[in-house]
Amino acid sequence: MGFVMDERDIRLGNLLAETLLAFDQGRTADVDRLLDSAGDDRFELVEMVELSLTLRGPASPSSEAIEALAMTPAFDARSWPEILTEARHAQGIKRPALVTALAERLGISSPAGEERVRERYHEIETGQLDPRRISTAVADALGDVLGDMRDLLAATRLNPVGPLNPSVSFMRDGFDDLDGNVMMEAMMASPSELTADERRVDELFGV
Repeated sequence: MGFVMDERDIRLGNLLAETLLAFDQGRTADVDRLLDSAGDDRFELVEMVELSLTLRGPASPSSEAIEALAMTPAFDARSWPEILTEARHAQGIKRPALVTALAERLGISSPAGEERVRERYHEIETGQLDPRRISTAVADALGDVLGDMRDLLAATRLNPVGPLNPSVSFMRDGFDDLDGNVMMEAMMASPSELTADERRVDELFGV
């Protein structure tokens, strides 16, 4: 029996051809756009592009073009926990300050709501919350708080987080005011016990 390509294979094949052409012509903005258009198949398309470039050998494309593309967010292999932690440390931002700014941008003003933001952000940075479940509003707000990182967070949203070391489950860096037992009790509260702000935060973070 011969190999039969389905619509998804054909679409990815066409996107691969268009992406490689845009890459060869130095149109990095079009490369990002084409990769984003793959949707849930974006990570697979990135791998296809990387494999194609490897198989073509060093003669084409030029090393300058490869270097330029490698510097774009689309080919950043880091996960959100790595990116967020590194960006926060580089800017000297403590997590409580980041959480306060994030809650403000999300329109969360109550103490209970901000505490919920604190808990959910902790889960992101420690790899316990899948970035694919998080709303665009949260991703954009994080990108703004950390300084013009919207494109990077969007491009790395599908990057695998990997297994979480249990020792970081209640990592307290920047959370000296947060008690682990209190945090666990809040996370296990039933929906009926949550305030409107807490429920909204959970919805925004895809929980």
